[in-house]
Amino acid sequence: MKKLVVLALASLALWACNPSRNDPQSAGYEYFPLEKGNYVIYDVRTTQYAIAQDSSVSRYQIKEVVADSFPSLDGQASFRIERLRRNSESQAWSIDSVWTARRSADKAIRTENNIAYVKLVFPTYLDQRWNGNQLNGLEAKEYRITQVNEPLSVETNNFPETVTVLQESKSTEIDLVNRQETYAKGVGLIRRERTELYYCQNADCFGQKKIEFGTRYIQQISSYGKE
Repeated sequence: MKKLVVLALASLALWACNPSRNDPQSAGYEYFPLEKGNYVIYDVRTTQYAIAQDSSVSRYQIKEVVADSFPSLDGQASFRIERLRRNSESQAWSIDSVWTARRSADKAIRTENNIAYVKLVFPTYLDQRWNGNQLNGLEAKEYRITQVNEPLSVETNNFPETVTVLQESKSTEIDLVNRQETYAKGVGLIRRERTELYYCQNADCFGQKKIEFGTRYIQQISSYGKE
C-alpha cells in the first residue's frame, strides 16, 4: 500500500511540474505565436555558387502575414500565412505564396509548399530532439534544440529570449550542409539559414574545400508588428 501511495504522489508531482500543463509560457508556446494580423518582414540574401563562375547574390524582402484561421483535420485551428515579396523597399508587395501553420499542445507545424514540417515541440528545452518530417513522406530528419531562452540581436532588433533549432548539420571533404532556424518569444521565426555547398573532388583540388556549386540562403527579420 505504501508503494502505491508513493507512486501516486510521484505521479502527481510530475504532473504538477509539467510546464505544458501549468505554464504555457514555460512550455514555449510563445515562440510560435499565431494571431490574425501579425506580420514579419524579412531581408533575404541568396548566394548561388557555380563551377568556373563568380558567385551571384540576390537580395529581396519577404513579408509573412497571419491571415484567417480554419479548422484542420485534427480539429486544431490552422492559419493561412500569406507570403508577399518585393525586390526593394521602394516597390509594392506582390503575392508570392500561401503557407499554413498550426500549433497543438505538443508541437508547432508549418506547411511550406504543401509539405508539413514539425518546427518545434513543446515543452522546449535544451537538446530536445524530434523527427521534423514525421508528418510528411520524406526521410526522417532529426531536429535538435541547440539554444533556448537565449538573447539575440538580429540587425537592429534585440530579442531577450530565443530558441534555435538545428535541422541538419554536416561538414565533410566533399560537402557542407547547415540548416537552422531561430525563433523569438512573441514574434516567431526571426532567422533562417539554409546552406548546401559541394566541393571540388578532382585530384588537384580534393580536400581544399573549393566550392563547385551550391546555395546559401539567409533570411533575417527586419521588422514586425500587427496590421
